[in-house]
Amino acid sequence: MNERQEQLLKFIVESHINLAEPIGSKLLADEGDLEVSGATIRNEMRELEEQGYLTHPHTSSGRIPTEAGYKYYVENIMLSVVLSKKVKSEMEELAQTEKELAAQIKRVGKFIAEWTDSAVVVAFSPDNIYYTGISNLFSQPEFQDYDRVVQFSNIFDQCEDRIEYLFALIKNNQIKILVGGQNPLGAACSLVGTRVRNGGLFVLLGPVRMDYARNASVAEFVSELFE
Repeated sequence: MNERQEQLLKFIVESHINLAEPIGSKLLADEGDLEVSGATIRNEMRELEEQGYLTHPHTSSGRIPTEAGYKYYVENIMLSVVLSKKVKSEMEELAQTEKELAAQIKRVGKFIAEWTDSAVVVAFSPDNIYYTGISNLFSQPEFQDYDRVVQFSNIFDQCEDRIEYLFALIKNNQIKILVGGQNPLGAACSLVGTRVRNGGLFVLLGPVRMDYARNASVAEFVSELFE
């Protein structure tokens, strides 16, 4: 992928994350800061589609990223996000309101689920799992489709059986991002996970359109807060 195509993919991924709708060449020309013609943009978008990084819904001329597009973005383009002091302070203060580690992590997890519109899973073992924020995902456009709702519901029905895979995949001092089909909990969602004290797991679950950069920064701060 050349530099211009990476710029295009970055803009399309980040715009789609924010807008939840297909991204057209006009928006790219107007706001993409590419300094090339609309025709060139359309040609590059077709090339990215042929390479498997973009696709387009039948009802729109705009493009959306494929799983391959999100994976490329995460692995090669994504920049880290700096969390605000206010958000960090709020998480630190919430942790201090509880005495037990598990209660601290759950309290912070509930805040993060609400702030990021994600579901949060906290696990210390396959039979000691807590999750919150499920309703946040049902409010996302991706989960208005009945089949997607069923797929998503299966994630929590089978969470206890599949969480052991995450214990094996996510190592200490690591931020792990698994996109769609890479996610052992279910391809309907992506996840960003990390380890916390006492061998625990902290996982943010969201649609494949999740804000990976922000969620990775959140997971990193949680890892530091509960190291």
